[in-house]
Amino acid sequence: MRVSVLGAGPAGSTAAYYLARQGVEVELLDRASFPRDKPCAGGLFNPLLYEREFPHLRTLSGATLYRVRFSGGNAAFGWESDQPLVKTVLREEFDHFLLNQAVAEGAHFVQNGNPIGTVLIDARGVQPPKNYRAAGICLVSDLKTSRDFDTVHIDYCFGGIMGYAWAFPKRGYVNVGLGAYLPQRNIRGIYDLYIDTLRGRGIISSCAGICRAKIIPFSPAKRIFTDDTLVVGDAAGFVRPATGEGIFFAMLSGRIAAQTIIEQHAFSWYEQRCRESFGRFLKPTRFRWSRSLLRRTLETAVHIGSRDKDFARLLVENFFRVQDHRLGGQFIRRLFR
Repeated sequence: MRVSVLGAGPAGSTAAYYLARQGVEVELLDRASFPRDKPCAGGLFNPLLYEREFPHLRTLSGATLYRVRFSGGNAAFGWESDQPLVKTVLREEFDHFLLNQAVAEGAHFVQNGNPIGTVLIDARGVQPPKNYRAAGICLVSDLKTSRDFDTVHIDYCFGGIMGYAWAFPKRGYVNVGLGAYLPQRNIRGIYDLYIDTLRGRGIISSCAGICRAKIIPFSPAKRIFTDDTLVVGDAAGFVRPATGEGIFFAMLSGRIAAQTIIEQHAFSWYEQRCRESFGRFLKPTRFRWSRSLLRRTLETAVHIGSRDKDFARLLVENFFRVQDHRLGGQFIRRLFR
C-alpha cells in the first residue's frame, strides 16, 4: 500500500511521520519549497502536552512562556503560571522541522508532484468557506525586536472586534496579530491601531514587517472522509473557535489518520476518534451569541479576573488548554457575588 499526503504542513507532516515510522510507503506532496512561511501566531499552547503527545518535538527550539496579560474593556490582569503556558515558534522553522522529521523516518517529499497512492490524506489547509459567517480572519506579522520580554499579551475585543488581538514573544521577534469573526469591517485599520498600542506599551519600536492575512475555519467540515481519502487539520476545519488555535488539532488529526491506515480501521473510525479526542474544543461559540453580548461577556470576564485571582487562573488555564475548565457556571457565580 502506498499513501499520498497532500500538504506538508503540521497535519500532513505528522501523518507522514507516523506512517513512515511503521514502514508504510508514503509520499508527502506540497506546492511550496521548504522552508516556507505561513500566517500564524506560532503558539503551541500547553507545550508539556505537545511533548507528551508528540515526543519528537522535544528537540524543537522556541521561547517557552509562563506569563500572560489579559485585557478587555477598561480591565486587565496579569498571571504567572507554575507550568509553561505556550511555546512560541516561527512557522517557517516549525513546519520545516516537522517535514524533516517525516523525511528522516522515510517519507518521500515531492514538490509539485501528482499523487499516486491508493490512499490519500488531504492536508491542503484552509479551503474557502461556503458561509463566511462560519469563518474568521486573522492579520499577523512577525516583527523583529531587540528587546527581550516574557509576557504574552491577549487583548479581547480590541477596537470593538468580535475576537482578540495578541502579542507573542519569540526569539528575536514578536508576533503581533488580530483575529476576528467575519464579517468584520476595517480590520486593517484596527490592526494598525493595535500596532500603535503595543508601541505605546514599549513592546515594539517599529512596525517594519509584512502583514499577512488568513481565513480561519470555525466549523468542521461535514464530511472528513471518503472511500479513499481522510481530511485532516485546517482542511477539515479543525480549529478551536474560542481562540483560533489549530496546530495541536492538526497534528493530532494527522496522527489519528496514520493510525487509521496502519491499523486498517474503517475510515468512519477516524471521524469518531477525532470527535472523541478533541471534538469538545471545536464547539462553536459565535452562533450562540450576539456580537454585543459576546463582547460584554468577555470584557466582564476580564474585569472579574482582575479582582478574583482564582477566576483569573481559570481563564488563563482554559485559554491555553492547561486545564479544561467549564467556565460558564464559574462566571455566573462570580458575576452575582
